[in-house]
Amino acid sequence: MRTTVFQRSPWAALSLLLSVPLLSLIYVYVNRLDLPAYSLETDLDRQIPFVKIFVLPYLGWFAFLLAGFVYLAFKNRAIYLRTLLRFNAGLLVCYAVYLGYQTTVARPEVADVSWLDHLVLLVYNGDEPVNCFPSTHVLTSYCLLRAFRETPGAGRPIRLAVTGMSVLIILSTLFVKQHVLLDAVGAIAVVEGVYFAADRLAALRAKRNAASPGDPAFRPMPDSL
Repeated sequence: MRTTVFQRSPWAALSLLLSVPLLSLIYVYVNRLDLPAYSLETDLDRQIPFVKIFVLPYLGWFAFLLAGFVYLAFKNRAIYLRTLLRFNAGLLVCYAVYLGYQTTVARPEVADVSWLDHLVLLVYNGDEPVNCFPSTHVLTSYCLLRAFRETPGAGRPIRLAVTGMSVLIILSTLFVKQHVLLDAVGAIAVVEGVYFAADRLAALRAKRNAASPGDPAFRPMPDSL
């Protein structure tokens, strides 16, 4: 089977990560729209305390994603490419929801008296309290967690580290009051839905290729979903 340069070269594969900041331009656009926003906060959310130390894993999200994708690009490019495609598909679902159903979250008053307070205020000042459901922090962290569960070459310590960091980031969205519980649940549901749809498409494609192996119109296609 013929392979593409993205399947052969980890550096070429990593260049596809540029798709993520390009897609984020949609987020920037939606974030500036003056849309009616609704709150999904529940009584349970109001019981969750504000814990400013969790701003550290929240801010570590970008480095975590970058390190995870670099590892996958060199370790298992097939899983890397599938994960990136599903990752981007999930982001597009989130952005579509933001356009159709804007949500907001109530933030606590934070006095700038410590370095942790300063970091929290940096987060708050750099991001409007809208575009909350589903949470892209949760979606992307959970997506990477799933990818490492499927990577045969990833050892147990690496999988545990990825799982631990993913869980910390997901919790940080709640403890830093950037999101509510339904935002996190919605994000996980989006990932599971994208994976389900991708697996169904891959199964249908495999069935189609097996049914007509000699027909040029049914040549096997790489599983990129």
